[in-house]
Amino acid sequence: MKRLALLSVGLAALFCLLIVRFYQIQIVEGDKWTRYALAQHQYVAIEPFVRGSFYSNTSIKKGHPGEKQPFVVDVPKFHLMIDPESIPEPVKAKMAEELLSRLPIPLEQKQRLRPEFFRKSRSRKLVAWLDRTQRAAIEAWWNGFAKQEKLVRNALFFVSDYKRSYPFGSLLGSVLHTVQADRDPKTGQSIPTGGLELVFNHYLQGKPGRRVITRSPRHPLDTGVVLETPENGADIYLTINHYLQAVVEAELARGVQAANAKGGWAVMMDPYNGEILALAQIPSFDPTHYADYFNDPALLECTRVKAITDCYEPGSIFKP
Repeated sequence: MKRLALLSVGLAALFCLLIVRFYQIQIVEGDKWTRYALAQHQYVAIEPFVRGSFYSNTSIKKGHPGEKQPFVVDVPKFHLMIDPESIPEPVKAKMAEELLSRLPIPLEQKQRLRPEFFRKSRSRKLVAWLDRTQRAAIEAWWNGFAKQEKLVRNALFFVSDYKRSYPFGSLLGSVLHTVQADRDPKTGQSIPTGGLELVFNHYLQGKPGRRVITRSPRHPLDTGVVLETPENGADIYLTINHYLQAVVEAELARGVQAANAKGGWAVMMDPYNGEILALAQIPSFDPTHYADYFNDPALLECTRVKAITDCYEPGSIFKP
């Protein structure tokens, strides 16, 4: 009976210690351990916003405005991401081999990306700016591969983003400019290269949102609950008309070639109110290849709007 009593007292003491420990973990330190748990099972993703666009002046003919015509638009793109911690070690090499063989990137870049699968990380970017077709092809392969290897679905996921696109190519390129491919890591905002993108950057930039997603086999990382809705940037309506701009650029190129000149620029204004209807220069600046211009001193001149920044002699219209 004495042993039984001691055993009962010991079990009661242990039970009391467990209750105290549970109280400490769940009540006293509850917030702390909740944060740890959420950090392991939840992920807060940035919801992208649409940067404001530039629109042509389609109201030159008074009373007959045309349809809205953008000089630049933001098109949806996707960044391919992986969660190395969710990929078992024996599968990483095979997954890297099959996935990298399907990516539209040079062989040298594929070799540099291979170590990303072995990082101690929950989020690694492999490739940026994939389109919908490329995403669909990767997802079709991934669904079968993940099922075959018994991998969690969100070990591979996509992050949505928007990229600048130019319906008219390099038309008005020197005036508009563009934004860099990489965003500001602190603010998530685009970084303008110059031109109107820089002048009106405060109005064009929006506000990113936030979305919480759960890490589990049933929850892909491109779905989840939106915590904060993104706010798109404001649009800018120019006095420049896209038809007149195209005509002025074509005629200017013809004149430069006929004169065997190094370049030239032209400004078309409305004499009644001073509005700029077209602003062209040859050679021009192609926003889609902005890095080539800023890395080549010979092409750097094309990034400036010379009709504004350079000095030139007044023409005959000033003589009276």
